[in-house]
Amino acid sequence: MAKQTGAPAKEQITPFFPTQAYLGYPKDYEKEPALKKRRREYAEFSRKLRAILAPLLVNRYALHEDMLVLTSKGFSGQGVDVDCVAVTRFGVFVITHIPVAGIISSSQKANEMVVLSESGAAHTFPCPLWRAAPAVHFLSALLSDLQCPVQAIAIATHDACAIELGVPTAIFKLNELSQFLRQSYDRYSAVNWSFFDVDEINARLRKGCQSWDHAVEQAERDAHRS
Repeated sequence: MAKQTGAPAKEQITPFFPTQAYLGYPKDYEKEPALKKRRREYAEFSRKLRAILAPLLVNRYALHEDMLVLTSKGFSGQGVDVDCVAVTRFGVFVITHIPVAGIISSSQKANEMVVLSESGAAHTFPCPLWRAAPAVHFLSALLSDLQCPVQAIAIATHDACAIELGVPTAIFKLNELSQFLRQSYDRYSAVNWSFFDVDEINARLRKGCQSWDHAVEQAERDAHRS
């Protein structure tokens, strides 16, 4: 009988521990070229999300655009952006948009994915689930008394994108979102009698996240002192 060898273990890298977060963008920065491009891309992405979410969830949901999570070092430390946070009656989902074309597969590193283009060229990109981990940790702590499940998911929207077997099931194509949410709802409702109040969670998010405008004003005051 041939001796079997296990697959090489993936390199495990622990993401930073989050201490503060910001939702949305500072008002005075909305005209920045890079931000304008990011918001234009998000507008198209959110339109596709809402086309699925609205009829399925009967509008009992909320989408919060852009979450920036920081360490205790603030803007001088590590930070990570996620595209949006979806609040539903059966959980909160931290969503990352994957706009790439090609075949997505796992890497030997836990914090990387590989995409193979039609030309045969391969390149790596940060694993969206790994990158979103600080946002999941932050929101889980913020909503801990509600026992609200928080999960990171990543959604590929390009028609010429395929996802290999072995990639985490929380990474999927846009046309699989409806099925994913149905399964999430079934798992939650099978063991829970009540559902979450979307408005209550929305209020908790707004209260628990820092104010961008206050942060900008504080940074300006600190700059004047130095």
